[in-house]
Amino acid sequence: MVFASSAISIEWNRNNLILRRGASQILINAENVQSLRTQESENSFYEFFRSTALQNREARRVFTSWERKDTELLNKIYKEMMS
Repeated sequence: MVFASSAISIEWNRNNLILRRGASQILINAENVQSLRTQESENSFYEFFRSTALQNREARRVFTSWERKDTELLNKIYKEMMS
């Protein structure tokens, strides 16, 4: 599957997930990536992503602004990680 979003790009680097748009980037570390991949449902994935994978307030704020540009962003990330 090819990740397609007008809001961000995804890169993988040593099992870390890097979400990038312009000069802003969010790093999801390898431990959280592994935990995200083992979530049993979409809802648990979304909850873990928002509460734990986005490790600080600034990351949550940036991600929220990206979601305003692409309302299906988290769903696209879920599909990319589970493929």
